[in-house]
Parts: sequence; C-alpha cells; structure tokens
Amino acid sequence: MKYIYLIFMTVIFSACSGEQVAHDITKVQITMSGNRPPTSFKVANLQTMKDYVFNMNDYTIAMPTAREIDFKKHTGWKGLTHYNKDMTLYLEGFYHISVSTSGNTLKYGERDRAIETRDKTYIRYVRKHYKYPQSTKLYYGVYGKENYACIVKERVDEFNRYKIAYSCYKFNPKRTKSKHVTVILTYNKPKDPKLAKEYTYADLKRRAGRMLDSLYIKEGW
Repeated sequence: MKYIYLIFMTVIFSACSGEQVAHDITKVQITMSGNRPPTSFKVANLQTMKDYVFNMNDYTIAMPTAREIDFKKHTGWKGLTHYNKDMTLYLEGFYHISVSTSGNTLKYGERDRAIETRDKTYIRYVRKHYKYPQSTKLYYGVYGKENYACIVKERVDEFNRYKIAYSCYKFNPKRTKSKHVTVILTYNKPKDPKLAKEYTYADLKRRAGRMLDSLYIKEGW
C-alpha cells in the first residue's frame, strides 16, 4: 500500500528529535521564535495549574497535573507561547512538554484514513520506511474531548531522554479535510537519586494525561 504526505509525516516524527525538542531554554526559543521572540511566562502556583486553559487559535488544552512540591522545592512550571499557535511547558531540567499544530487545514488523504481506521499496515509501513528500530514503539491511541484518533511514537533518544509524541487528528464530517495537534513529552532523568525516584517518566506521562484528556481541536473548516 502506498501512502501520500510522506514529507508531512517526517515533520511530525522528527518533532520528537533532540534538535526539535530540547530542555534548555535557548534551543526552545530558537525552535519557536521565528522573526520575534516567543512570549515567556511562569506559573504562579498550584491553583493556576489547575484552573488555566490555553485557548489557542486551533485548539484548547489544560495544563498538566502539578504538585505543591513543584513550587516549594523547585522553581515551578515555566513556559513559552508562540503566535497563539505553539506552546511549551517545562519543570526544571527534567520535564518538558510541547504542543504544536498543523495550523492550516489539510486535505484528507490515505494517511488520515489509515490513522482513523487504525490500519496496522500503516504502522508497519512507517516503521519500515523511516527505518525505526524495534525499540521505537509505534501505536494508535484515542485521546481528547472528542476521542481523536492519534498515532503515538515512543523512544529513547541519543541523549538517553525518554520521548513520546501524540499526534491527534480531527476530520470534518465529509472526510475531505483534516487538522492535527501534536503533544510531545520529554523526560530527562535527574542526576540526583532522590529526585530520580520522585520525578520519573511514568510520572510525567500521568501528569500529561490531564492535558491529553482536555485537548479540543477547533474546527474552522
């Protein structure tokens, strides 16, 4: 089976690379800034984390689950937004979450049909075409307020950081158009053994579950 939009899929999966997503703020700014710097912010407290919802041009999404210790023993959550389209959140140097969108509405094609129907042949095709090792997990999932069809990529990168990308798709009723939002989690294990026990990859995924559950992709067809 042949699939179109191979270049587009490359962009989605490469978004999980070390070049695209990094823990240090300089690289994040270079990635997201374009011709002007992104808007930076710091979350004041736990209640703000619970209440605030990002209302972007193409989607809305809540913040991840937080704990008091994030603010009392650490510097708290910080982030950047860019052109009311992309955003990133991070906690110290070990938790990093980025959200991006396709922006423009795309034509519904074979790739979209494969993802919507959870075609396992497509997963095998992507793995073979991009030569992903068997250690890279590729699978389908369902997330968001409207149960979006998502393709998930999970791996450990060359810097030994754990990464997982959720690319979730929304289609118009006639199945002629599609939009997607990608949520990427990056975990960098703390060197301090005590922190490493408290801040784990599994914990990051649990915290981000609140974001994935709240995701709403706006139509704008």
